[in-house]
Amino acid sequence: MWLVTGYQDVRAGLSDPRLSRDTRPAGHLIDGGDLDGQALRELPMELADSLLSNESADRLRRRAAAVFTAERVEALRPRVTELAAGLLAPLRRQRSVDLVAEVARPLPALLLCGLLGLPVEDKLRSWPEILLAVHGRAGISLPAYVKSVADSDLVAALAADATADEVLNLVSMLVIGGVDVAGGQLANAMSALLENSGQVALARREPAMVPDLVADLVGGSDPLHVGAFRYTTAAVRLGGTVIPAGEVVMLAGTDCPSERREAGTVGHGMQYRIGTLLGRLIAETVLELLLVDFPEVRLAVPVEQVEWHFTRLARAVESLPVVVGSI
Repeated sequence: MWLVTGYQDVRAGLSDPRLSRDTRPAGHLIDGGDLDGQALRELPMELADSLLSNESADRLRRRAAAVFTAERVEALRPRVTELAAGLLAPLRRQRSVDLVAEVARPLPALLLCGLLGLPVEDKLRSWPEILLAVHGRAGISLPAYVKSVADSDLVAALAADATADEVLNLVSMLVIGGVDVAGGQLANAMSALLENSGQVALARREPAMVPDLVADLVGGSDPLHVGAFRYTTAAVRLGGTVIPAGEVVMLAGTDCPSERREAGTVGHGMQYRIGTLLGRLIAETVLELLLVDFPEVRLAVPVEQVEWHFTRLARAVESLPVVVGSI
């Protein structure tokens, strides 16, 4: 495949309609580790086609930027705190647990299920499962369904003056960003906290330092690190090089300033923005609860034995065994 780097070339590629988001024709080349890969091919055609359409992309980006604001995400903090406390409480009765399996994976999924009117007891975990469940309940009336279940400003804004395709795309941004990005950011932040026993001890001696410590850890725990896949429907010239039609292109945003990436102008788009906003909120909440409520928590394995999961787009802690008490 072709690798495109540098802010100007990446941005040009992202806005070029000849670089299609629909990478399904290149399924034999892409192993499904990307957000538009194998998981997307599990969706029904009517869902996948709407999500991959390049039509009205500028309007959709503007709508997404207006919907996914820091203020609307911050308003979810009480829900996140309640869910996090509920997941952490049973761990006090155990000696060792995997914090990724018990907290990092289920917490974002439970939050999204609650926001989108799905029963949390279904134990939906992956973003295709959640999106399919919403589709199954809403059918062809997704805007009406979203309005009927909206009990937060964020969800209410999803369906306000939007077409059915726009609502589907906005819901998918919320689900993909919440599950893949926010979950990975929480796992990475917990690992970063516990791999340094000194900073844990310092935070416990100086409780006033906890917010600053947590902010530093969360800010350095971004799980996405490469860019976005595209498929050329016609020949494209980028950076003085002509890329033929029928090729896979990776637009890499790793060297771009973080504020540009978060704004959705490079690489990961709006699903990255909402995922990062949710990830920060979730990670801040969980890390503060761990420091306050679990005075003995520590890694159960050496740092170098912590398992990581790598794809072409992301790296996140896969398993985080910890000792939580002396039981």
